[in-house]
Amino acid sequence: MMNTSQARLGLNPILTALFLGLGQGNLAAKELFPELPMALRGMTVPRMGTERLRKYDLARAPGADTRRVDIHWDGVTYSVVQKAVDIPIPRENIDEASNATIATGSPVMNVSKNLDMSKTAMMTAMSILELDYELEAAAIATLPTTYAAGNVLALAGVTKWSAATGVPLTDFDTAAGIVRQKTGRNPNLLQLSAQAFQALKRNPQVLNSMSTTAARILTPELLAQILGYKKVVVADAVWENGSGVVSDVWGNNAILAFVPEIGSNGMDLGQPGFGTTNTLKDHPFAETPWYDWEAKTWVYGATYERSPQIAYNGAGFLFQNPF
Repeated sequence: MMNTSQARLGLNPILTALFLGLGQGNLAAKELFPELPMALRGMTVPRMGTERLRKYDLARAPGADTRRVDIHWDGVTYSVVQKAVDIPIPRENIDEASNATIATGSPVMNVSKNLDMSKTAMMTAMSILELDYELEAAAIATLPTTYAAGNVLALAGVTKWSAATGVPLTDFDTAAGIVRQKTGRNPNLLQLSAQAFQALKRNPQVLNSMSTTAARILTPELLAQILGYKKVVVADAVWENGSGVVSDVWGNNAILAFVPEIGSNGMDLGQPGFGTTNTLKDHPFAETPWYDWEAKTWVYGATYERSPQIAYNGAGFLFQNPF
């Protein structure tokens, strides 16, 4: 039985479970912008200043007052944007014999007996919503003006990682130092576009850092071990425009960032994370299928209220045109 929260959302529990289990598998937006659950569609979140990085005289004589440090909080308003999609499935494609009928004569979808068709509809809806999210996150993260001054490196000619003279490991070390200087935290995530990862797989500096006794095949896990980062992610999603031209979502870029853990209690506001995806509670979810009498079609809907946001622009570093 649906609970009151599910009824309020128009949520179908069977389809939502199916919906959340699907996806393209090569999307990486949530790695760079981890989900921060929100109870409201718009709320102001306090963001700490740089007090934690300053030196203070903390010596205290007996009976004297303890040094107090006032924290400067910026009130940053975060909001979510509703994205929704409907997937129509003609009734001819549905096993009509398995449908029940309620007293009003309106058909009700028996999802459990139409899982194959429901899976097709939900897979399509999930792919569309996730790709839309991935494109939005990539547009933010690959824009140079997103970053603090000095946190962007445009590679060209001999400095490209695809060139024999490129020095990506040196570039990573330099960028990590810049992030640490501005946030007090070492970056822990390297996100590579497909082109950026391709450049690293053939780069002499990277290959020379690998063990000569092992197969010289670079993987994200091995690269994370070489660099000492918690995770290396290859973002290789693609999208097709209205003319049928297919392009990489993340283009020819790489991003180094500090990304904090977000647990069930939310994110520690004192951690200078690069960004988050503010997500309305219980999203994304699948709507209960409904019947369009005029089109003689079942309509499967899905809704996702979220918005990727930058929290600390000094916590990320953008490498442009590595390939």
